[in-house]
Amino acid sequence: MKIERINDWFARQGRWMVQKRWLVLSLFILVFAIGFTGLRYFKVSASWENYFLEDDPMLVKTKEFKDIFGNDNFAAVLTQCDNSFMKENLELIRELTNEMMDSISYADKITSLTDIEFMVGNEEGMTIEQIVPDLIPTDAASLETIRRKAYMKPHIAERLVSKDGTLSWIILKLRTFPKDSVWNKGKNAVSPEVLTGNELEHIITKDKYQKLHPKGTGLPYVTAMKMKWIGKEMPRVMGIAALVSILILLLITRSLRGVVVPLITAAGSIVIVYGLLGYVGMTIDSGMMMIPMLLAFAVSIAYNIHIFSYFKRQFLLHGERRRAVEETVGEMGWPVLFSVLTTFAALLSFLAIPMQPMRFIGIATSSCVMLAFFIAITLMPVLLSFGKNGKPHPKVQETGGRWLDHQLGRLGESVLRHGTLILWIAGLLTAALIYQFTKIETAFDIERTMGRKIAYVNNLLEVGESELGSIYTYDVMIDLPEDGLTKSPAMLVRLDSLAQKAEGYKLTKRTTTVLNILKDLNQTLHEGDAAYYRIPTNPEEVAQLLLLYENAGGSEAEYWIDYDYRRLRLMVEISSFDSGEVERELNDIAANAARLFPEASVTTVGSIPQFTVMMQYVARGQMGWLGYPLDMMTATIMPMILGLAVDDTIHFINHGHLEFDRRGNYRDAILRSFRTIGTPIILTSVVICANFAIYMTSEGLSFIHMGLLSVAGIVSALVADLCVTPVLFQKFRLFGKEIETNETIN
Repeated sequence: MKIERINDWFARQGRWMVQKRWLVLSLFILVFAIGFTGLRYFKVSASWENYFLEDDPMLVKTKEFKDIFGNDNFAAVLTQCDNSFMKENLELIRELTNEMMDSISYADKITSLTDIEFMVGNEEGMTIEQIVPDLIPTDAASLETIRRKAYMKPHIAERLVSKDGTLSWIILKLRTFPKDSVWNKGKNAVSPEVLTGNELEHIITKDKYQKLHPKGTGLPYVTAMKMKWIGKEMPRVMGIAALVSILILLLITRSLRGVVVPLITAAGSIVIVYGLLGYVGMTIDSGMMMIPMLLAFAVSIAYNIHIFSYFKRQFLLHGERRRAVEETVGEMGWPVLFSVLTTFAALLSFLAIPMQPMRFIGIATSSCVMLAFFIAITLMPVLLSFGKNGKPHPKVQETGGRWLDHQLGRLGESVLRHGTLILWIAGLLTAALIYQFTKIETAFDIERTMGRKIAYVNNLLEVGESELGSIYTYDVMIDLPEDGLTKSPAMLVRLDSLAQKAEGYKLTKRTTTVLNILKDLNQTLHEGDAAYYRIPTNPEEVAQLLLLYENAGGSEAEYWIDYDYRRLRLMVEISSFDSGEVERELNDIAANAARLFPEASVTTVGSIPQFTVMMQYVARGQMGWLGYPLDMMTATIMPMILGLAVDDTIHFINHGHLEFDRRGNYRDAILRSFRTIGTPIILTSVVICANFAIYMTSEGLSFIHMGLLSVAGIVSALVADLCVTPVLFQKFRLFGKEIETNETIN
């Protein structure tokens, strides 16, 4: 009887822990103190680029792009008022433009209705001036002149102001963000992305600008607002979930130790693991920090309920405290460890994903699970060993269990009577769910993962849906084989074809290249004739136009063409993020660029290609009939739920194996398992479900999906454990032929 020998070994360890309980407590306090000290070295990052490994092709391409063209991120504001061309509104737009340029730390160059390179022809060729003069006039005629000038060039107007004049667009180019080693120093370090977003939020929420109803956008702003929302929502939800779990634990265990020890187990495993990660210098993504905490809390409750429940049962049977502790460690040690090992192995699968946050999840969650086991199997028995012996409970001693144990025994009898029907129902449901699983789609879009009920999400979506605003961008970098080739009209015509192709995509709001400058300059030099809004026909003319532009003080071109005239940049602004559509558009633009520039190296970079690569790395899938997208949150929580669900199955099978070895009869072993292990399985599921159900009170769809899917997974596993597992246990004779033993005869 191999399991009996394993249980005997665990029982001996339980006896040793009781004898050395002060040593065990001291060791726990020492390890906890070491972990707590390591928290000071804990590094947190919010950069999307930190999602990738250092040698990831996407990261290598992005760094190459930034070395040439600078930061691919932007910060922007959409303003809305009755008439943008009224004096007070123009003054506010100018003040907002200037404050963004002056107060945002990484500001580089800004474009708005009051700050733009507006080219005007003159006797010497052309000059660069502003649409809005330094001294804004008050009379209607002068303001109308400003309006006419703004709409004089449609290709510029459509980037600055809406057709009815109610909306205006302010876009700020940013300097390249420094590496983490530059800014990530000290406890309160803030990443450049979050800093930029916070600074923009601080500006646009000032009272003086509210007449413009400003709405921020751009990836730094999105990142900052998301972190701000998660920073408020996660503690709220986790706090309520913890409170509910405590109340349920009090109701179930009716013991202070039954409540305190699971909390100590969760806190201890989190502090020790995070402290050790701090010592080794691992950087942790701010959006993923809470996920190991969720799992640590859930498994700590699960493991401690199994241990406490069995202890209470044995203590009520004979009233001997130390003996009950030894029996508990002996009976629960191996099944809990087996559960831990399966969960541990499942969580290590995250290490196969070539993304830093996923690897952090794999290391942190698996470590938390293992530590939660060691703390639960030592701390709970040690603390339970303190106290006096009690008297055996007459009813429990007489019947061999409590009321719920006997009800579960009756359930077991019913399950075995209807085994064939249960297997048919389970088979049909499984087939239907497998079919739904084939409807695969990954989604990182903010509307489906967060939802419009969140204020900042709704504002962002309204910006994208407006006539002017965009939310994200991606870039295409074309690296030609020789210097100077970008002045070739033939190459520029190909670039124009590529830009026109991109403008035809469903998600595209607008495109920007060096052609916007060249065409405008060509038209300006031909007395504003719209027929000359085109690419010059010979390289010399292109070179002359660029030289004239630079001599006039123009600086915008350097963002779209490099100094060696070898590389071209196409920026595509998109109005929303549809995962499937954006992936198709990226593939199509890359294919068209490769076809148009067969001799060049073509690279797609920016936040959107990064999101797309992350989708490919994480997984592809959809939550069946519910239509929930597989986003980062659900992708990371699913293996955890799988581990938790398997725990109870292992407990049932392990105890069934033990009872079969003792009794030699499958029916007796199954019914005995129902009465012995059924109660902690149900109680564990109830507490964990109540914990995750609280997440459905959030406004964020990703939290709601996580809560509902977690509850559905745990409940499904519970039903399978109590209805399907026993039938399979008996039908397939998992542990050999039945035999007669003394206990069977008795």
